[in-house]
Amino acid sequence: MPFTIRPYQDADKSHIITLMRAFNEYIESIDTKNRTAYKEGGAEYFTNKMLELCATKQGTIFVACDGDKPIGFISGYVDEQDEDEKMETIPAIPGVLGEFFVLENYRGQKVGKQLLATMENYLREQNCTIIRFPVFAPNTLARTFYEHEGYVERLIYVLKELRETSESDGLHR
Repeated sequence: MPFTIRPYQDADKSHIITLMRAFNEYIESIDTKNRTAYKEGGAEYFTNKMLELCATKQGTIFVACDGDKPIGFISGYVDEQDEDEKMETIPAIPGVLGEFFVLENYRGQKVGKQLLATMENYLREQNCTIIRFPVFAPNTLARTFYEHEGYVERLIYVLKELRETSESDGLHR
Protein backbone atom coordinates (compact mmCIF):
# COMPACT_ATOMS: atom_id res chain seq x y z
CA MET A 1 0.00 0.00 0.00
CA PRO A 2 1.66 3.24 -1.07
CA PHE A 3 1.34 6.17 1.30
CA THR A 4 2.84 9.62 1.49
CA ILE A 5 4.15 11.75 4.35
CA ARG A 6 3.67 15.49 4.10
CA PRO A 7 3.60 18.56 6.35
CA TYR A 8 0.34 19.43 8.09
CA GLN A 9 -1.93 21.90 6.29
CA ASP A 10 -4.73 23.95 7.85
CA ALA A 11 -7.24 21.96 5.78
CA ASP A 12 -6.15 18.81 7.69
CA LYS A 13 -7.51 19.97 11.03
CA SER A 14 -10.87 18.17 10.89
CA HIS A 15 -9.13 14.95 9.80
CA ILE A 16 -6.59 15.27 12.60
CA ILE A 17 -9.41 15.75 15.11
CA THR A 18 -10.99 12.53 13.83
CA LEU A 19 -7.66 10.71 14.15
CA MET A 20 -7.12 12.21 17.62
CA ARG A 21 -10.56 10.91 18.65
CA ALA A 22 -9.59 7.42 17.45
CA PHE A 23 -6.31 7.75 19.40
CA ASN A 24 -8.22 8.75 22.55
CA GLU A 25 -10.55 5.76 22.14
CA TYR A 26 -7.57 3.45 21.70
CA ILE A 27 -5.90 4.77 24.88
CA GLU A 28 -9.15 4.34 26.83
CA SER A 29 -9.48 0.76 25.55
CA ILE A 30 -6.02 -0.31 26.80
CA ASP A 31 -6.23 1.37 30.22
CA THR A 32 -6.29 -1.61 32.56
CA LYS A 33 -7.12 0.66 35.52
CA ASN A 34 -10.04 2.29 33.64
CA ARG A 35 -8.89 5.74 34.73
CA THR A 36 -8.68 7.25 31.26
CA ALA A 37 -11.95 8.90 30.28
CA TYR A 38 -11.65 11.56 27.60
CA LYS A 39 -14.33 14.20 27.91
CA GLU A 40 -16.59 15.52 25.17
CA GLY A 41 -14.44 17.84 23.07
CA GLY A 42 -11.23 16.11 24.16
CA ALA A 43 -10.05 15.44 20.62
CA GLU A 44 -10.53 19.10 19.69
CA TYR A 45 -8.81 20.22 22.89
CA PHE A 46 -5.74 18.03 22.36
CA THR A 47 -5.54 18.90 18.66
CA ASN A 48 -5.58 22.61 19.48
CA LYS A 49 -2.99 22.09 22.23
CA MET A 50 -0.76 20.23 19.76
CA LEU A 51 -1.10 23.03 17.20
CA GLU A 52 -0.28 25.66 19.84
CA LEU A 53 2.83 23.81 21.03
CA CYS A 54 4.04 23.48 17.46
CA ALA A 55 3.39 27.17 16.77
CA THR A 56 5.25 28.37 19.86
CA LYS A 57 8.11 25.87 20.18
CA GLN A 58 9.63 25.45 16.71
CA GLY A 59 7.39 22.47 16.12
CA THR A 60 5.66 20.80 13.24
CA ILE A 61 3.18 18.09 12.36
CA PHE A 62 3.55 15.51 9.63
CA VAL A 63 0.57 13.68 8.15
CA ALA A 64 0.58 10.24 6.54
CA CYS A 65 -1.93 9.87 3.70
CA ASP A 66 -3.32 7.01 1.69
CA GLY A 67 -4.13 9.00 -1.43
CA ASP A 68 -5.88 12.08 -0.04
CA LYS A 69 -7.02 10.32 3.15
CA PRO A 70 -5.02 11.11 6.34
CA ILE A 71 -4.23 7.82 8.08
CA GLY A 72 -1.82 9.01 10.77
CA PHE A 73 0.11 11.94 12.15
CA ILE A 74 3.01 12.87 14.38
CA SER A 75 3.84 16.15 16.12
CA GLY A 76 7.08 17.33 17.61
CA TYR A 77 8.69 20.46 18.94
CA VAL A 78 11.89 21.84 20.45
CA ASP A 79 12.03 22.10 24.24
CA GLU A 80 14.52 23.36 26.80
CA GLN A 81 16.04 21.63 29.78
CA ASP A 82 14.44 22.83 32.99
CA GLU A 83 16.53 23.72 36.05
CA ASP A 84 16.25 20.21 37.52
CA GLU A 85 17.54 18.68 34.30
CA LYS A 86 20.40 21.16 34.13
CA MET A 87 21.40 20.10 37.65
CA GLU A 88 21.15 16.33 37.09
CA THR A 89 21.86 15.54 33.43
CA ILE A 90 24.36 16.38 30.73
CA PRO A 91 23.50 19.39 28.54
CA ALA A 92 21.10 18.67 25.68
CA ILE A 93 18.67 20.31 23.31
CA PRO A 94 15.56 18.18 23.70
CA GLY A 95 13.12 17.49 20.93
CA VAL A 96 9.74 16.25 22.11
CA LEU A 97 7.30 13.98 20.32
CA GLY A 98 3.87 15.32 21.10
CA GLU A 99 1.10 13.22 19.61
CA PHE A 100 1.63 10.21 17.35
CA PHE A 101 -1.06 7.96 15.95
CA VAL A 102 -1.67 5.64 12.98
CA LEU A 103 -5.03 4.07 12.20
CA GLU A 104 -5.14 0.43 13.27
CA ASN A 105 -5.62 -1.04 9.78
CA TYR A 106 -2.44 0.76 8.59
CA ARG A 107 -0.20 -0.44 11.42
CA GLY A 108 2.50 -2.92 10.49
CA GLN A 109 2.93 -1.28 7.08
CA LYS A 110 5.80 1.02 8.09
CA VAL A 111 3.59 4.14 8.24
CA GLY A 112 4.60 4.83 11.86
CA LYS A 113 8.24 4.07 11.10
CA GLN A 114 8.24 6.63 8.27
CA LEU A 115 6.40 9.25 10.33
CA LEU A 116 8.90 8.81 13.16
CA ALA A 117 11.91 8.97 10.82
CA THR A 118 10.53 12.14 9.25
CA MET A 119 10.08 13.75 12.68
CA GLU A 120 13.53 12.65 13.81
CA ASN A 121 15.03 14.33 10.73
CA TYR A 122 13.05 17.51 11.43
CA LEU A 123 14.20 17.65 15.06
CA ARG A 124 17.78 16.95 13.99
CA GLU A 125 17.52 19.94 11.59
CA GLN A 126 16.39 22.03 14.58
CA ASN A 127 19.67 21.07 16.32
CA CYS A 128 18.03 18.80 18.88
CA THR A 129 20.46 16.38 20.48
CA ILE A 130 17.91 14.05 22.11
CA ILE A 131 14.26 13.15 21.66
CA ARG A 132 12.08 12.48 24.67
CA PHE A 133 8.40 12.00 25.35
CA PRO A 134 6.03 10.20 27.70
CA VAL A 135 4.40 6.92 26.70
CA PHE A 136 1.31 5.49 28.42
CA ALA A 137 2.60 2.39 30.24
CA PRO A 138 -0.22 0.06 29.10
CA ASN A 139 0.55 0.99 25.48
CA THR A 140 2.85 -2.00 25.00
CA LEU A 141 2.43 -1.82 21.22
CA ALA A 142 3.97 1.67 21.19
CA ARG A 143 6.64 0.82 23.75
CA THR A 144 7.77 -2.17 21.70
CA PHE A 145 7.78 -0.06 18.53
CA TYR A 146 9.94 2.63 20.16
CA GLU A 147 12.35 0.02 21.51
CA HIS A 148 12.77 -1.39 17.98
CA GLU A 149 13.49 2.16 16.79
CA GLY A 150 16.31 2.60 19.32
CA TYR A 151 14.49 4.38 22.16
CA VAL A 152 15.02 3.41 25.80
CA GLU A 153 12.75 3.96 28.77
CA ARG A 154 14.28 6.50 31.13
CA LEU A 155 11.69 7.70 33.65
CA ILE A 156 8.76 5.63 34.86
CA TYR A 157 5.88 7.04 36.91
CA VAL A 158 3.97 4.77 39.25
CA LEU A 159 0.40 5.08 40.50
CA LYS A 160 -1.56 3.69 43.40
CA GLU A 161 -5.22 4.39 44.01
CA LEU A 162 -5.92 5.46 47.58
CA ARG A 163 -9.25 4.55 49.06
CA GLU A 164 -10.62 5.16 52.52
CA THR A 165 -10.33 2.23 54.89
CA SER A 166 -12.46 1.54 57.90
CA GLU A 167 -10.37 1.18 61.06
CA SER A 168 -12.69 -1.49 62.41
CA ASP A 169 -12.70 -3.81 59.42
CA GLY A 170 -9.76 -2.68 57.27
CA LEU A 171 -12.00 -2.89 54.17
CA HIS A 172 -11.70 -0.47 51.30
CA ARG A 173 -14.60 1.85 50.75
